[in-house]
Amino acid sequence: MNHPYSGLLRSLDSVSEHLMQVYVYQDLTGYYSAVVILDKDPENWLTAFAPLAKYVHKHKLNLPLIINKRFIKYSLDSYPLEFINIISSQGVNLLLKEDLLSELGILPSDVRLQMEKEFKSKWLLTRQVLLEGKLSARNLRETLHLSIRSLIPALKGFFFLARHPYPQSLEDLFEQATLISKIDINALNIWLKQSSHELADAERYLSILQKLMEITETYPLEP
Repeated sequence: MNHPYSGLLRSLDSVSEHLMQVYVYQDLTGYYSAVVILDKDPENWLTAFAPLAKYVHKHKLNLPLIINKRFIKYSLDSYPLEFINIISSQGVNLLLKEDLLSELGILPSDVRLQMEKEFKSKWLLTRQVLLEGKLSARNLRETLHLSIRSLIPALKGFFFLARHPYPQSLEDLFEQATLISKIDINALNIWLKQSSHELADAERYLSILQKLMEITETYPLEP
């Protein structure tokens, strides 16, 4: 897979003894990200990762997620959607001493709970932003696009709960999530492609979010 992190490993020379896995992936919106997994955090953490920070800023890349084995072990219940988003994206290992992203013990109940939280937080935040008077076409576009993009990990949760293969395109994500959830969310994909929006779009978006948060409140989990 072609990716923009060709110099990432060199920027991690100062922590090379702690590296367990370095994984680069591309999300469904086309953005590249990376995750750096350590056996344990090095001393003088900020100093140790200063070369990495310099590298990503120079090349205008997303700063990798930097975590260690302990964080993964004790965070699968707190952030299951973040891990699902990583492992379900197209990616490549730049370094692999131990595959810590395979066979993660993620529980359906934890996924359902975080999905509910995500849908509710987006519903609340979007209403607040709109009520603050940010109703110009430009602000509506920025608000909807940012919110919809941030929903992608939560929507992938439906695929995890349904034990359905993860989508590899935005079109598949919205079409198949509609079938799984029985809530028509295809408008989200349409809005991402539009350059301007009306207040009616925002109202409909809030309605979709409300349906999503309500269905996840009592979403049935397979044993």
